[in-house]
Amino acid sequence: MRLLVQLLAVFLVTVQQGASSHPWLLFANRKDIRLVDATQPRNRNNNVTIIIKDLEDAAALDYHYEKGMVCWTDISLEMIRCAYHQGANLLNKTNVITTGLVSPDGLAIDWLGNKLYWTDSETNRLEVSTLNGENRKVLFWEDLDQPRAICLFPKKGLLFWTDWGENPKIESAGMNGDLTTRHVIIKDEIFWPNGLTIDYEEEAIFWADAKLNIICSASLTGANRRTVSQGDLQHPFALTMYKNVLYWTDWQTKSIHSCNKKTGAGRKAVLGSSLTPMDIHVYDQERQPYSALPCQNQNAKCSHLCLSAPYPPWFTCACPTGSKLVDNFTCADGAQQLLLLARRTDLRRISLDTPDYTDVVLPLDGVKHAIAVDYDPVDGFVYWSDDEVRGIRRAKLDGSQQEDVVMAEVDHPDGIAVDWIGRNLYWTDTGTDRIEVARLNGTWRKVLISENLDEPRALALDPEVGWMFWTDWGKEPKIERASMDGSDRVVLVNTSLGWPNGIALDYVQRRLYWCDAKTDKIEVADMDGSKRKEILSENVPHIFGFSLLGDFLYWTDWQHRSIERVHKWTGEDRKIIVDQLPDLMGLKAINITEVRGTNPCAVGNGGCSHLCLNRPGKYVCACPIGYELTADEINCVIPEAFLLFTRKEDIRRISLEANHKNVIIPIAGVKEASALDFDVNDNRIYWTDIGVKSISRAFMNGSNLEVVVEFGLEYPEGMAVDWVAHNIYWADMGSHRVEVARLDGSSRRVLIWKDLKNPRSIALDPGEGYMYLGVWGSVPHIERAGLDGSQRITLVNGVGRVNGLVVDFADRRLYWADVDGKHIESCDLDGKQRQVVVSGNMPQPHGLTQYEEFIYWADWTTRSIERAHKQSGENRTRIQTQVDYVMDILVFHSSRQSGWNPCAVNNGGCSHLCLALPAGSTSSSSPRTQPSVSSTTTAASSSSASTSSAAAATNLPATTVVVRQSHTHRCTCPTHYELVADNKTCVAPKSFLLFSQKNYINRLLPSSPDSPDVILPIRGLKQVRGIEFDPVGQHLYWIDGRSQTIRRALDNGTQASVVVANPTQSLHPYDLAVEPYSRVLFWSCSRFNAINATRIDNHLSVGILVGGPSTSDKPRNLAVHPVKGWLFFTNLVSPARIERCRLDGSDRVKIIETDIDQPSALTIDTEEEMIFWADTSLKVIEVAALDGTNRRKLISSQLVQPIALTVHGRHLYWLEKDSQLIERALKINGEDRQRVQGRIPYLSDLLSTSTLDPNTLASNPCYPPNSGCGHLCVLMDSGERGRCACPLNMILEDGKTCVEPPACSPEHFTCRSGIYETGPSGSGATRCIPLSWRCDGQTECSDASDEEDCPECRPDQFRCQTGQCIAKKHECDGVPQCMDRSDEQRCCPLGQFYCSELCLPDILLCDGVPHCPDESDESVTSCANRVANPLAGDSSIRTTYIIGIVVGLGSVALLCVLFFCWHRRHHSHADPDEGAHDPLNPVAPRHTIVPGHTQLQTDYQLQYVSNIVGERTAGVGASSHLGSSAVDLLSGRGVKNGGAIIVDGGGVVVGSSSSCQLYDRSHVTGASSSSSSGPGYPQETLNPPPSPATDTRSHCTEPYCCTAVSGQSHKSHTLSRQTARGHHLGHQPRLSGTSSQVYSTLRSYKHYKVRNQPPPPTPCSTDNFEESDSQVAYHSSPSPSSIPKMGPGFKNAGRRQQSSHRHQRLGADYDSDPYPPPPTPARSHYVSDASCPPSPSTERSYFNPLPPPPSPSPQ
Repeated sequence: MRLLVQLLAVFLVTVQQGASSHPWLLFANRKDIRLVDATQPRNRNNNVTIIIKDLEDAAALDYHYEKGMVCWTDISLEMIRCAYHQGANLLNKTNVITTGLVSPDGLAIDWLGNKLYWTDSETNRLEVSTLNGENRKVLFWEDLDQPRAICLFPKKGLLFWTDWGENPKIESAGMNGDLTTRHVIIKDEIFWPNGLTIDYEEEAIFWADAKLNIICSASLTGANRRTVSQGDLQHPFALTMYKNVLYWTDWQTKSIHSCNKKTGAGRKAVLGSSLTPMDIHVYDQERQPYSALPCQNQNAKCSHLCLSAPYPPWFTCACPTGSKLVDNFTCADGAQQLLLLARRTDLRRISLDTPDYTDVVLPLDGVKHAIAVDYDPVDGFVYWSDDEVRGIRRAKLDGSQQEDVVMAEVDHPDGIAVDWIGRNLYWTDTGTDRIEVARLNGTWRKVLISENLDEPRALALDPEVGWMFWTDWGKEPKIERASMDGSDRVVLVNTSLGWPNGIALDYVQRRLYWCDAKTDKIEVADMDGSKRKEILSENVPHIFGFSLLGDFLYWTDWQHRSIERVHKWTGEDRKIIVDQLPDLMGLKAINITEVRGTNPCAVGNGGCSHLCLNRPGKYVCACPIGYELTADEINCVIPEAFLLFTRKEDIRRISLEANHKNVIIPIAGVKEASALDFDVNDNRIYWTDIGVKSISRAFMNGSNLEVVVEFGLEYPEGMAVDWVAHNIYWADMGSHRVEVARLDGSSRRVLIWKDLKNPRSIALDPGEGYMYLGVWGSVPHIERAGLDGSQRITLVNGVGRVNGLVVDFADRRLYWADVDGKHIESCDLDGKQRQVVVSGNMPQPHGLTQYEEFIYWADWTTRSIERAHKQSGENRTRIQTQVDYVMDILVFHSSRQSGWNPCAVNNGGCSHLCLALPAGSTSSSSPRTQPSVSSTTTAASSSSASTSSAAAATNLPATTVVVRQSHTHRCTCPTHYELVADNKTCVAPKSFLLFSQKNYINRLLPSSPDSPDVILPIRGLKQVRGIEFDPVGQHLYWIDGRSQTIRRALDNGTQASVVVANPTQSLHPYDLAVEPYSRVLFWSCSRFNAINATRIDNHLSVGILVGGPSTSDKPRNLAVHPVKGWLFFTNLVSPARIERCRLDGSDRVKIIETDIDQPSALTIDTEEEMIFWADTSLKVIEVAALDGTNRRKLISSQLVQPIALTVHGRHLYWLEKDSQLIERALKINGEDRQRVQGRIPYLSDLLSTSTLDPNTLASNPCYPPNSGCGHLCVLMDSGERGRCACPLNMILEDGKTCVEPPACSPEHFTCRSGIYETGPSGSGATRCIPLSWRCDGQTECSDASDEEDCPECRPDQFRCQTGQCIAKKHECDGVPQCMDRSDEQRCCPLGQFYCSELCLPDILLCDGVPHCPDESDESVTSCANRVANPLAGDSSIRTTYIIGIVVGLGSVALLCVLFFCWHRRHHSHADPDEGAHDPLNPVAPRHTIVPGHTQLQTDYQLQYVSNIVGERTAGVGASSHLGSSAVDLLSGRGVKNGGAIIVDGGGVVVGSSSSCQLYDRSHVTGASSSSSSGPGYPQETLNPPPSPATDTRSHCTEPYCCTAVSGQSHKSHTLSRQTARGHHLGHQPRLSGTSSQVYSTLRSYKHYKVRNQPPPPTPCSTDNFEESDSQVAYHSSPSPSSIPKMGPGFKNAGRRQQSSHRHQRLGADYDSDPYPPPPTPARSHYVSDASCPPSPSTERSYFNPLPPPPSPSPQ
């Protein structure tokens, strides 16, 4: 690189020093910039030097000779870049202009004024800046259509540019942008003006027209026009000159040419013809003559830009875009009035001070999905919310000081508002449904409103008065107002609203404005909601952002893609500020220096320690979450203790030290909160929710919400935290269990499940190792047990239903609330010394807690929270009223969680659970089995001393907690896991059962001392239908019935993934079977009647093994014998049967085919070598040997609907779906029948699994490291060896790798297996056999596939040798109907019959004497037909009958011919079968019936390919060949043969799967499949722009790299592949003008790929089918987010998915996912045809021999 730099520097110096000798041409060659000596011969290789290389896409360029500077535009990078050299040093490339460019087609350098000028044909602007890119200014932006080339005449202060838009022209203007100097100088006889240059000596311009193929010249005013060269110019693009010679680049010849500038003579190629030349200049000092100008002297005293002018004083001072001149020389310090715009992935500012309204991107980082925006005029910060990063950020207008403000617990912040007086930030969150406030830096956060909010969006503040306003577009749309502290809430407007997206305040007139994207209106009302008035209701289809500044309202419109304004009173003076800008979101109009109003919070924060919130009349001080306001109502403190309580819909806290005001804890998603507890160690609260059946936790401020337990819960109404061992306990009244888990929900274990009925309350004493349970049941009581569930006793009898239970650790007493006794009672911890503490006026106590000397409880009837002295019940005080349905209550204080046990240190050394044992216990004596209550005692007669006596004995204060510590503990495991010898480490069970329900998968250990069944914590289970387990990878597989996919996960719910996807919902997986040794998952598909195989390790689809849509098979239930390598399956043909085959589908054997009706389950016993199956119709479970012998009934009584079977140990288990049972019996004889589990709804599958010996796995011949097979491995010789095998339609290439088979010729049938030869081969293994041998009754294929699935013709039909069925009457009628003419091959003259190649007289038929060699003339069938035919005995009558038939048929045929001719004459243009006989399109006639090749088969093939294409393209090695079978499936070549074609009136051969290619002309030519039926493209405009055409170098060469374009069906996707095989089939595809649409992809240039392509519509209309948008064919959403809750109309996720699927292809290349804005109204610039002019971004594809298709512009 350094050598190249030095070479370039020396070279440029040499060029400069020898400039006058001969010209050097500087030109852009896309990937580099080169210099060429124009005088050197073309065949010299040393006349071209690459001076700048490694470019992306250089297009336009220019240079500054004196400064040694070269600049160029990069189309792909969308920027302007420059490089310098100083003497022998070449400086690095620098980026000069990097933002706001889309298609910079033209570039020019003012070498006298040191300025850059450029054009942009997409933004339609002409701009200027200094050479370093500063002080950028838009000169012209109106009446520009497609500006391209630009050149300067600095001496005269003039600039010239070409415009090839709808009205092509060449214009001139002053270089200062003065509109009065702008003139159109050329407008006639001009079409595609590409190149432009100036002759400074003769003061003339030259231009090249690529459409008219001419080069012309004229004076600087456009006069004296003449043609320099014309005729055989191909496609001139850029133009330059030197002395008397013109030089230009040509796109088609890929060369540089020259000619005389006056006569056009001497034309020659200077350089070519393998270039991609773009812009060109003569690099010579003569082309940049020096002249003295005013701007060269101290910038003419201009503060910013000094621009040359064509009139005295020959310069004009100018300002950067957005700023105004204060005087004639000085610019204002930036714009004063701005629009701030949130545009998804960026923020922009638009100056309202200048008329160009140029949008400037703020240089910010990490903007992902900006929604709302606001501005602080005091500190100059811009604030914005980002829905994707879920946060609020801020930065200065110049992009500096960017920082995060609020990033935690933010879901979908749709609206933000700055309180510039109180220095606070407000925001709405439509995800959490809250309105919150914080300081401007994000500190001291507080939830203001969280109730009765549905979908809050826009937010506006009136800080001077103290009001805030917001919109809510939920189910009941409304506009509300409240004080800025959230109080005094009132609904202002709630009628005639739809989606109120924006809101704005007029502080002067005291008016409230809002916009509605559903009613399509802008309205206004007073700030109290009165005097409502409509401002605008025309042509505002989807307003989102909304703001007010001065007298104008500003808004963004998603469908128009525009920013507009209108007068706030009249609705007139409407003006478009910005047009055709997608992804518009929030908007804020500001005056950056105006700071309005004041309030008491402006000075010293109102004296408040944290938040000062203004209100009408008086401000208030407020505290952030976790703080409480002291009595002085100014300062906030962290309270020492406070009450927490749950209500059904929220969790709240109450101060115990101040005013007892309750404050909601901002936790989202609470439905029916019940039990409550906390962990003092990390300041978290835990609660159960019986509405969503879960246990959750969060920090005290509501942040970091986590679901801890979400499976297997029914009514968890009791819960307690073990703060020492960091475990959580809960009691479930529905499942009648007490369970424990770690605080994060892991290591879950069932502790108590026997003899337990309705456990309701639970309290823990970790210091002593006890738990206390309030049990309702039939006999309510209170129990005590160890924390491990041992030593369980009934502590207190004779109580009512306990509704609150709490331990007083100081006094060692237990308190409970008795619902039935309507009192609060207590006893010591041994159940003694019972006493009633509080009674009377306690109708329905609910919840109980204790703190210091008081107990606290809630009452549902009195709707209050009260307290009383814990011993006497005196000093009863009501501390909170008007609180409904308090479920639980507790005091948050460290004294409530004291004590210690060994589990506190390193979890007691346990790998999973550490459970403290009661004092005096030993871990060794702890029982492992569950004790029964009936065997336990009641309260012990002796108890430990009371706390008070202990305190006296130790001389401690009475309030000091004296705790008996537990010094023993026990390591235990999650349910079903086992401890190893060290008694600390747990291991997973080695053998167990799995059964599935509708939305759950359970593990079952029938003989375990633990609870027999547990629900596995696997998320997202929906309609589970089948389950399997891989003992090697420990993954659980299941069929998801809702998505019709196959998924997997570990038993702890991690590593979840999709194994078999189903994007088109065409698959219907039915059953699963895992073969662990060869690592293959087999699965049956009920829709397409096939058994498929998928690799377990990489999820690659192997292919079809058995069946398929073209066969009569109906495989359903599967079972694998992995040791023997056999696959068993039920086949629901008629009659049903059970079959066996090898793992590749070969060697199929019917083992059970009698006395079987509806087999519903199948399983294998590998130990006893038996097969079991259930029949729901016969209501029986049977067993047989693996070969079907020794069959017998195992269970034949009391069966209702057995749907699943499995063998586990000595037993056979089965599911009874209707009876909701799991049963078992001895597998040998069916005896010892037992009910394992009952009352289990929605049972679907059952499975037994056990671990696999690693040594056995490693030694298996089919284990992938051993076999090396690319697809399948089949065990042979009783498992001693393995052979590689392939699925259907693939063959082994090298003994290990499967590849697609070569095609047999159209005259041959493709056997499923064998070698590829044409004709018989003595070996009998020939793969290709004559087509006539198909279904001829004799087996020619070695696998007998030629005789499989042959159709049975009806009695009135004749069966051709090809399998074709024709009408019986056509046999021997003299006209061949069979494709093989077999209907005319066995024909005899009249009066004779055919038998065994002989023709015998009719009189010999059925005469009692056999005459045929096969005696067929005397067969029962022949004789029966003869008797049935009355004409058989009278030849004359039969002859007359036949003649009559012939005459009748002839008449019918004549009428048909006449009708056909008439039809062709009058309707030939609409014949849907046109092209059926075209060699490019041999489509079957519409009357052809193709059994086995129905739409069902097509759907399956397409679905199968869609599932494997993405997988196989990523494969390596053998997997790289997998994709070819997908082509077979699509073409029919790879589909299993057997479906014959019944032809009525013409033939299509079906027997050969390799020759039945169906073609469609539209796909061969590349036309859209919808072009014939959909609306036509817009008519060609006067001067259409370039199409986003294709590049021959980007043609698809991989099998699946090309996808169907939007609008094409799956069929077009299929046929595009078939056309690529046309040469194999003897067809030469004919290419039309639109063929590139099929063969190639869009070119890589971003600005055309994204912007010139008409953008896709939004997924859902703002109004759905509202009348105002009845003309809009798309559906847009007002939601700025991809979350369903983010916008009106997106509550239904299904609608969103459907819409996004409809526009999937259009959106694939769009850069504004997930919800692109609506389409642009049709513009001529987006309409193109093959004759349109290429831009610098489309040059490479313009001369593609396959002309580009029209742009898919919306009508």
